[in-house]
Amino acid sequence: MRNESNRNGKEFLSKKKNFIFDLDGTLIDSMWVWDNLLVDFLNRHNYETPPELLKEVAYMSLEQSSKRVCELFELPMSPKDVNREWTEMIYDGYAKEIKTKPGAAEYLENLKREGKTVALATANSKELTEACLKNNGIMEYFDVLTFADEVGEGKSSPLIYTETLSRVNGVPDESVLFEDILQAYKTAKMIPLDVVIVEDRSAEGDKSDLMKSADLYIKDFYDLI
Repeated sequence: MRNESNRNGKEFLSKKKNFIFDLDGTLIDSMWVWDNLLVDFLNRHNYETPPELLKEVAYMSLEQSSKRVCELFELPMSPKDVNREWTEMIYDGYAKEIKTKPGAAEYLENLKREGKTVALATANSKELTEACLKNNGIMEYFDVLTFADEVGEGKSSPLIYTETLSRVNGVPDESVLFEDILQAYKTAKMIPLDVVIVEDRSAEGDKSDLMKSADLYIKDFYDLI
């Protein structure tokens, strides 16, 4: 099923029991923070940011991203030190400033009212994720939170999605994933999972491919309300 109309998309989703969401770029408008973070961090350490690095780390876990940066620039610090500095640099943004995408909170509330199981599968850290969910008042809607650092793989591997399915006692046919980037879409299709793509500026270069490939493509969550 590809590129359903909003009405048919709602019907398609009504048959699902388990709803799995990515965080950054999908539920919240935050990808700009990560672009700025890497540039600002490397500037602090007197390095320029290769443009291709931003895309490379977009679907990695924080642990993988920090390890990659340490290796690439031969930094005199450990990946844990890098993660700690990154968290300090952007914690206030996640705890106070970053907001949900239009209609996201209402959609999550509707899913819980309908008795659906709602899960999060994110490459972000537990600390930043929980700060943002609490600040936006949506923490209560999630039955399960799965972090890439927990499973040891980023979103180039389906492990984070299969682990989330296991935690909700779900099977792929009864589940749907909400994502925003092409790599995550391709990974989910290895399982395979149906995928709803939520439009995000960070994936503008892949927009045409995403619109053609996604089981459903939405501009924001009001398309589903």
